[in-house]
Amino acid sequence: MSALPHRTEILVVGGGPAGLATALSLKKSGCTDITVVDSVPEGHNSSRAMVVHAATVEALEEIGCADAVLSRGIKTTGGKLWDGHMFHSVPPNFGVLAPYTKYPYILLVTQHIVESVLQLRIREQDIKVYRPYKVFDLRTNDIDPDYTDVIFEDGQVVEAHYVIGADGARSTVRQVAGINYIDPYENKTRIHLEQAILADVVFEGNTGLPISRTEQLYVLGDGNWCIAFPISDTSYKENDVWRISCGVLAGEPPSAPSLEYLQDLLDTYGPATIPGAPPLKISKVIWSARFKTGSANADKYVTRLTGASKGGQVTGGTVVLIGDAAHKHPPTGGQGMNLGLRDAVFLGPVLAQYITQMKTAKSPSERAKADAQLLKWGYERRAQAVIVITLANRVLTAMSLRDGWTWYFGIIPVNWTSIRAWAVWFLGTTGLAARILPWKLSGLQNR
Repeated sequence: MSALPHRTEILVVGGGPAGLATALSLKKSGCTDITVVDSVPEGHNSSRAMVVHAATVEALEEIGCADAVLSRGIKTTGGKLWDGHMFHSVPPNFGVLAPYTKYPYILLVTQHIVESVLQLRIREQDIKVYRPYKVFDLRTNDIDPDYTDVIFEDGQVVEAHYVIGADGARSTVRQVAGINYIDPYENKTRIHLEQAILADVVFEGNTGLPISRTEQLYVLGDGNWCIAFPISDTSYKENDVWRISCGVLAGEPPSAPSLEYLQDLLDTYGPATIPGAPPLKISKVIWSARFKTGSANADKYVTRLTGASKGGQVTGGTVVLIGDAAHKHPPTGGQGMNLGLRDAVFLGPVLAQYITQMKTAKSPSERAKADAQLLKWGYERRAQAVIVITLANRVLTAMSLRDGWTWYFGIIPVNWTSIRAWAVWFLGTTGLAARILPWKLSGLQNR
């Protein structure tokens, strides 16, 4: 472990995709004094995310990472969905986006690969990443109140003019800054699944899956769902790896679900529930994890650590939140890492301009004007997060509907899984799904 710098203009806390992309965007925008810290050794980050959408590829292009990510993923325009009664082509063909983007598809690529590409670019740009260093506290600097003393667990202190919290859903930066982190979708959903599992697996022999290596499979059942995606990851020795995901209806899943645990879920909720489907057996588990399906959004993405007034001027170190530190949501639709990466790339030019304006500001009004532009970015990104959280929760709600009749007002019977099956058929038959879903999921409508 090398010693941390005593002072830096910008300190990015978190070396995952959002943090690394932020540093690259800032460097491209003209910032030079950038320091990145992360609490875990390199290569120890999990690999939960595995979908990159069109708007995110465009953002990665801005920081010189798109081609490398594209070359290591699987391009897919759609897949198949079993709704308990019949197969549907879903999601709709993303090829309809061709007139509007160079990337009219879903890119299946693990977070591990995206991080490795970003790390290589970070080294090329000579941006230093310090690991493992965990932030313990933030305090206003005694000499210059516009600086923040970032205190680490080992006792080292870094004085930073701007602190960017990209340190995940349990963000220390967010908590110390006193920013609330609550679920904006609470009490607005039928979701009853609180936990689910993810795993990268190899199946015995011929997979038996009714899809190719360029498709995704969605199996919907009574109150649960099971998904299978192909994976292309050069860090794996195996060539035919699949990512599976499934909800857990009862009990808490183990932190690293075993082959037996995963097989039981697959037999109960996976392709085996499709009439005539051949047996599907897991021969090897490469990686597995559990996750919660809840969502949250920070009250604000930009703040000052103290907010004190001095000589008519608002002082305090500037704190910005991005990625999971700012928002989290269910993985449905593959939105999490995508929104975080777009947060990061869009922040670079805005923060760079803000820094320039603050250096030349000579009056409280000029400082306030500069603050307004950065706050505007925060308001806009938070509004985008609310849209994505709503989309992800609605998709998860639809995927986890219970079978059976629900009576409303004691006289109106409703079977929500039957309504779901009819809605999927109607949207596919009329072409509405092809006109609506690709835009919403791709991020082109919600950058």
